[in-house]
Amino acid sequence: MKLALFALATAALAAQDPHQKWIAHRGGVVDGRYSENSPASLEAAVKHGYWMIESDIRETRDGKIITQHDPDFMRFYKDSRQAVDMTLAEVLLLRANPGNTAPMTFHELVRACRGRLGLMLDIKEPEHGEAFYDEIEKELRAAGMLESTYFIGLESAWKHFRGKARVAVNTKQLKEAVLKGEDVSKLYFLFEWGKTLTPTMVKFAQSHQVAVVPSINTFHYGSDMAESIRIGSDDVRRMKKLGVTEFQIDSVYEPAFR
Repeated sequence: MKLALFALATAALAAQDPHQKWIAHRGGVVDGRYSENSPASLEAAVKHGYWMIESDIRETRDGKIITQHDPDFMRFYKDSRQAVDMTLAEVLLLRANPGNTAPMTFHELVRACRGRLGLMLDIKEPEHGEAFYDEIEKELRAAGMLESTYFIGLESAWKHFRGKARVAVNTKQLKEAVLKGEDVSKLYFLFEWGKTLTPTMVKFAQSHQVAVVPSINTFHYGSDMAESIRIGSDDVRRMKKLGVTEFQIDSVYEPAFR
């Protein structure tokens, strides 16, 4: 199954529509060869022609910023400790399977993406202080990437970065912002699951020059992987017909863009 998916993805790469902008879910191309938020998954995203990567951001016990989706490190590192309970030095001793690499720091992520990939940052719980957000802002500004970065996740991140970078809104929030007379095209992007986005929702955002970014990830469609790929691919094609050009996807959906 994995080899078949890899073959399909390779075929899709050769035929990628240059007008479509892919955002790689969980830090790049994630499959049996690459772990999430890893240097290898990021490099694979570059080779596959992604525009951005979506990376998950957490804080260690000593206030350092790392990339890691889950609260703990069980899935790829077989360590049940949580990031919030570990120091950066302890985190950097972990090794992923596959890859045999340590979790990436935020500094390493920005350095690896600069000039090659944009960033969508998913700020994970628990809540963070201003020093945490100030450090993220400092890193992005130094790399010339702040204004181009997309933010999703915690409300505190939304509040800190609104007006400095684009932050995610759902349709209800977008309508409220339009009614308030906000400059929505510069402040926001519409971010919802692809399976829930309707033509009316998409057209409303487009009429206000707001980028529409469907999230099309396998876990949205249930535990049957073949069915998830089939239905998610249908959503890709449906969104394309509506004129959507930006997609946050798992790499298994690359063939749907052919």
